[in-house]
Amino acid sequence: MTRRASRPGGSRTRRPSQPRAKLEPLQHIRALLAARASESATGALDRWVDAIAEFPEEFNASVRYLAQHEADGFTTDERWLLLSIAMEMAEDPMLSDACEELELRIDAEARAWPGYDTGDLNYEQMRAELPAYAAVSDAWSALRTYIEVHFLHELGMHDMARSFVDSTSQWERRLRDGEATLLGVPRIVLSADDDPFGILLT
Repeated sequence: MTRRASRPGGSRTRRPSQPRAKLEPLQHIRALLAARASESATGALDRWVDAIAEFPEEFNASVRYLAQHEADGFTTDERWLLLSIAMEMAEDPMLSDACEELELRIDAEARAWPGYDTGDLNYEQMRAELPAYAAVSDAWSALRTYIEVHFLHELGMHDMARSFVDSTSQWERRLRDGEATLLGVPRIVLSADDDPFGILLT
């Protein structure tokens, strides 16, 4: 996991709604809940993410559902994980276009990197050696952070918003724990902070 949630696959960008058979807006999130901690959980998560990326009614219904104090059988960390995926798709009527323009500018600045055409990209070196690339990247990150924090505040997820901004280690730990229980995979222990009682980290 990174500070922002790891997308199971495909693009995080929300796409315009396309015609489809009428579905109950919470169908995919409830299917994910039913598959929770089973072998089919990863596929259910992929289908949910694809649905909220493609259909605004799925997105809106899911985030309202997940923002409830108790969202049925999801743990708090699982809710944080799912909402963190949704927040990366959040849009702002005044700033989303600016973010897209900055993404194009970032790509244009990155083309000055010698390994750009081969995909041999070292982002830390690029930031150090291409000041314009670093500046535009920072501007994009600031706009996206504002959009995402505002999205969480509008949902009433104030603790989640504070953790996203102020406590990277806590944020990442909660997303990792949510991913482990949601998908039924072993919990990842990277540091003593992930294992305060010293049970797993040896």
